[in-house]
Amino acid sequence: MIDLPYLIVGITFIILTVVWWKTARDDKEALVVFTILGLFGIIGVVPIPQIAMLVLLPRMKGSNFSEGVKIMNTLIVLQYALRVYPFYRICKIQNKEKLDKSNISKSYWVSGAINFVMYITACHVLGAFWYFFSLQREIDCWIHACKSENGCEISTLDCDDHKTFKNITLLNDLCPINPSNAMIFDFGIYLDALQSGMLGSTNFPQKFLQCFSWGLRNLSSFGSNLKTSTYAWENLFVALISISGLLVFIYLLGHLQTFMQTTSRSVWLHQKTMPQIQLMLSEYKLPYHMGSVIWRTVQDRLEDDKYYMENIYSLLPDKLKSDIKLHLFLPLLKKEPMDEELLKEICEHLEPMNFNGINYIIRQGEPLDMMFFVTQGIVLTYTINNGGSSSTSRLEKGDYYGEMLLSWAVASTSFSNVPISPQTVKSQKKVEVFAITATELQLVVAKFYNKILLGSPDTTQMKITVANS
Repeated sequence: MIDLPYLIVGITFIILTVVWWKTARDDKEALVVFTILGLFGIIGVVPIPQIAMLVLLPRMKGSNFSEGVKIMNTLIVLQYALRVYPFYRICKIQNKEKLDKSNISKSYWVSGAINFVMYITACHVLGAFWYFFSLQREIDCWIHACKSENGCEISTLDCDDHKTFKNITLLNDLCPINPSNAMIFDFGIYLDALQSGMLGSTNFPQKFLQCFSWGLRNLSSFGSNLKTSTYAWENLFVALISISGLLVFIYLLGHLQTFMQTTSRSVWLHQKTMPQIQLMLSEYKLPYHMGSVIWRTVQDRLEDDKYYMENIYSLLPDKLKSDIKLHLFLPLLKKEPMDEELLKEICEHLEPMNFNGINYIIRQGEPLDMMFFVTQGIVLTYTINNGGSSSTSRLEKGDYYGEMLLSWAVASTSFSNVPISPQTVKSQKKVEVFAITATELQLVVAKFYNKILLGSPDTTQMKITVANS
């Protein structure tokens, strides 16, 4: 019989292994590893021990029957050892995947479902082994009873049409089950299976549920209620149950702890970043739908330790940054008589700059080396005349400075004649601007230079207008 839960997991593991194998064709070492893993998955799915049992056991007679059962049980144990690895790999992959923290409950339900399937499968496997070992222990007792009786041939225990063991009283006396006698033969943990009559029953649902219930109860209690005999393999089986139960408990406890930590971190990130995101939406006047996109992006980036949050904008991907800059600055640049595609390219190259306190951004009489847009704070501009008098103005959110660089970048092919700033520009307290340097602006315009020269008459006239403005 093939376990349906494992069949699903095993096929999934084989498919994943094939995908890994294809992606690692150039890596010979990885190719060998994935090939071996694929073979393990196939061996785990195919019911080799069960087929061998159906073919070989009917041919085994006498004492060889008990030995054959032990060999078959050993093969089944080895196969289930191979079956554990695909479960481990799939759980490891699931835990390593980046989770969408906006839907964290759903993500952990998937992982929890996989762990639950693992637990149910473990209970089923332990119950199945208990059934097989109970049958084997009863056969061992029969063989022991037959050997202790003079004239008893072990071959008479075989179920065939030629020989039938008639001395049922001998088996009842030397293999007492109900009531049991541990002084004669101690069945240990297998006594319940024998007393219930489960081994002789043909009711499969009853057998399955009884074995599953036994595995569930004893795995959950770490096998603490099991009273064993002195039989070595029985004690090893109980030790395996106790260790397995403990490992499952530790694993589930660790998974729960990870879930709690991730949930707490998600709440902390929400409390920390949501006010900043709301402030950003308000300050930049961004569409509301951008808020959810920004929130998911910030969460994913902050989960990665290589990202450090200077501000919300610094964590956004290039595409989202581009959308924000177009939303903020393209309407302002459209006031300039220039090609719209060129204006979009200029927006793409704007980068944020932050000033804390009073700082000189541009000085009067020095080369005008940047054009910038104010997004937060107040910027003062003033001109000092030769007579000592000055005129002052202020730039606030939505204002920009250095537009004369646009006409210079279109008309000039050299950086030597960059315009001189007629004013001094100074930040007040905390200021955020988006700026593009004169050099970068000239390079951007150069990309469109052929389009301007070879464009339509309207575009050529636009160039002349900008150059003379």
